[in-house]
Amino acid sequence: MQNRLMEVRAIFEGHLETLRKQAHESAIRFEDYTVKENSRRDKWKDQNTLKFRVRLEGNSLMLEWYRRVWKRDGDGNRDTQHTYIRKRTKGKAGSTYAYDLEDLFKYSPEWSRDMVVDVESEAATLRRQARYCSSILVSLGRLERYLVQLDAGEESDEDEA
Repeated sequence: MQNRLMEVRAIFEGHLETLRKQAHESAIRFEDYTVKENSRRDKWKDQNTLKFRVRLEGNSLMLEWYRRVWKRDGDGNRDTQHTYIRKRTKGKAGSTYAYDLEDLFKYSPEWSRDMVVDVESEAATLRRQARYCSSILVSLGRLERYLVQLDAGEESDEDEA
């Protein structure tokens, strides 16, 4: 049984990594588009400051938007400020997999909005798949721990409830 569980775990961990790679490609595509289009803009106000990042920590794949702004200090040195854009939870059902586009449009100029919509649409689909993979991996971990307890002859806390 342990070998089968390891095979199943490897399948879902592999799929999670595939999702991460797909999201990373979207992030690179968005960054390349932004850099190219920003270079064509004369005014700072027309620059896109919206960024998209991908992180995989444990079983959690995070596809996040943030804003990057350049600031000058009193000595004239430039530094960047990063502001995470929170994904709102909608409705009584709990989480949603997509950002509210109005929240993203606050930080993106008109010319970049089609690309923002495309990337966020892809990201929402990937977030949903990643959530299901993560849930399965958590359940597998619980099952693996339970089987170890059974092999050791211990009673589980779940049995007592």
